[in-house]
Amino acid sequence: MNKDSKILILGSGGLLGSAINRTLIKQGYTNILTPRHKKLNLLEKIEIEEYLKNEKPEYIFMIAGLVGGIQGNNTRPADFLYQNTMMILNVLEATKNNCPKAKILFPGSTCIYPKENPQPINEDRFQAGKLEETNKGYAVAKGAGVVACQLYRKQYGIDTICVMPTNLYGFNDNYDLENGHMIPTLIKKIILAKKNGDKKIVLWGTGNPRREALYSDDCAEAIIYLMNNYSSEQIINIGTGFDYSIKEIAEIIKSIANWDGEIKWDLSKPDGTFEKRTDIQRLKKIYPNFNPISLKDGVNKIINDEEQLKRILS
Repeated sequence: MNKDSKILILGSGGLLGSAINRTLIKQGYTNILTPRHKKLNLLEKIEIEEYLKNEKPEYIFMIAGLVGGIQGNNTRPADFLYQNTMMILNVLEATKNNCPKAKILFPGSTCIYPKENPQPINEDRFQAGKLEETNKGYAVAKGAGVVACQLYRKQYGIDTICVMPTNLYGFNDNYDLENGHMIPTLIKKIILAKKNGDKKIVLWGTGNPRREALYSDDCAEAIIYLMNNYSSEQIINIGTGFDYSIKEIAEIIKSIANWDGEIKWDLSKPDGTFEKRTDIQRLKKIYPNFNPISLKDGVNKIINDEEQLKRILS
């Protein structure tokens, strides 16, 4: 990408999309399109066709999607399947029809890997086994998006690349207690408990499953690097290569927030996949300088930022 290349970020208001926008601006890119949902509904094929016909971007970060945690995936599995599948298919078809020379980057998710995996999980595990039931709709949709990108590359020559980010957290996260992911939900519950003077919170499951935690701006840097330096149908994991138990993550957040209450675990609630640590050897071969910050440093950045604290407490 040149600094004045026309770059389109679909999903620029979310966690990863906003991180990509911030990082592109820091790196000196000057021609960035960031249409929001009210201006461009990706579920409406006519809208995305017209938008790409008029704008003709050279690079497209297809980050938009319906996302959520275990509860959201359990209660709205068909919505997660339909919306995420239709959005990427509409974008690919509109790109083929209106700006076929554009390069597209599409993020899947490590949840598209089978429920049972050797650890760490390498990219060849895609489509190699049964999925975790608690997020099947989302996982199937993201997997369909990856396959669609590969097939549009094969049949139409669209330069598509697919990445598999691990669990992300960072600025502009979704702190909704019903639909948020694990790390922002933990942050909000602990911050609220401290604010309200509560001495106990209850979290789902046993706390024993292990999760990676990647700061969104670090993921954005890797994604921009790959957009500039990678072109292949092979998917690329983006992670840290190490993980924590959910109990350990909760204790790290509790310590940084300086909350002295007790964490109880509701064993009647599901744990989800026990472990899904990513193998990032392929990424490190392409981007050897990739060096994400620690969970402690990332949570510190969030909790000590006035605007993010307002977002958490809103």
